[in-house]
Amino acid sequence: MKIKGWLITMISLLLMFGTVLGMRLYQRHERANRADRLFESGSFEAAREIYLELEDGESAARCAEMLRQQRYGEAVRLLDAGEYEHAREIFLDLGDYEDSAALARDCVFRQAGALTAGGEPEKARELYLSLGDYPGAREAVSALTGALYDRALTLAGRGEYAGACELWRNLGDYRDCAPLLERGERALAQRRENFRVSLNNPQRRFDNSFYPETYMTDEAYILFPTEPNENTRFFLYIPGGRSEEINADFLYCYLGNPAPNTLSVVLRRNDVPDMDGCCEKGLRILDEAAADCGLFVRDLVVAGSSLGAYPALQCPRVAARQGVKVTCVLSLDAGNRWSQADLVPSFEQCRALARTGTHFYLFQPTWVDMDYEPVRLLVNAGNLVTLAGCLREDHEQITYDVMNLGVIDWALGDRKDPCPGDIYSFQRLKPQ
Repeated sequence: MKIKGWLITMISLLLMFGTVLGMRLYQRHERANRADRLFESGSFEAAREIYLELEDGESAARCAEMLRQQRYGEAVRLLDAGEYEHAREIFLDLGDYEDSAALARDCVFRQAGALTAGGEPEKARELYLSLGDYPGAREAVSALTGALYDRALTLAGRGEYAGACELWRNLGDYRDCAPLLERGERALAQRRENFRVSLNNPQRRFDNSFYPETYMTDEAYILFPTEPNENTRFFLYIPGGRSEEINADFLYCYLGNPAPNTLSVVLRRNDVPDMDGCCEKGLRILDEAAADCGLFVRDLVVAGSSLGAYPALQCPRVAARQGVKVTCVLSLDAGNRWSQADLVPSFEQCRALARTGTHFYLFQPTWVDMDYEPVRLLVNAGNLVTLAGCLREDHEQITYDVMNLGVIDWALGDRKDPCPGDIYSFQRLKPQ
């Protein structure tokens, strides 16, 4: 009986062990089949985990290889689709698989190109520089110079002086970056002055019944645009006399019809015979006023009446030294019929003015032509000079009309449309 019981027990244990072993073998077989199905469907990571559980190293390695191949293909598709950062992450994770390392750098190169095309050359430059000796990276940085220059001006025009200054600093001696950087840094310093009274502070407001956004300092009247923006224009007016206070009637004529969306500086005195000093003063006030409303002066129109026409003529030359382009000058009946020998520009100065590309408009009585030596000198030196013959020939009336009829607004535009009013006849003067 004891032997029989022992045999029954042993048989039961063997049957139980066999059943368990069979179940385990069945489960392993099913797991292996599942892994195979996952592999066939492209779910290599899930298949790999099962193979590792089954201690099937060969199959797990095969999954790992297919997974790398799959991720490589995904990264290539992302690269082609412009998903550069995501693609780069995958290529870096793939390490030395195929040409992943090279393609990771290619992602950076292509992303920099996309940033350039999207108007963000400063970010593109950083990426190109990070590539070191990657083929084409140095050439791409050099090709960005013009775009970076334009970008800096755009940033400055929005009041983003820090970003603009960084770009000008990186551009070094390219074009007029040095004076632009100096002006940008002044604008930044001006913003940091805690106790400075801004030029558009209400305590400086100049009360008048025409244009409320007018302010006054000891040196100038300043008309701020009601809503400054990157399309705001700039105008500088220089009065006549020998450093005498401006004729208030000229000021009020302009206040009655100011050029829209324009930051205008109307100087109170012209400082003659210190004409460079007069221009530098006007440009300084324009820069300060621009920084006070988040703008940056890049180009402007200048007008001068009587003796003030002489420093106005010199302004393009002075402005060019500061990285400012004077697009055109309106000479409003130059004082004493161009006979001021101590004020007229020399031939060398006329040549320097010609290099600025400024267009000079001489608003004079209709009978004035190149008989005047300073006019002839200006034209023969290669300047663009147009005689604007005025039917209303009175000396002061010429300024009244220009300031009141919208001529300043016309001058600030492309000047392709006819000049406002029916009192002018235009004649381009040619060298003799």
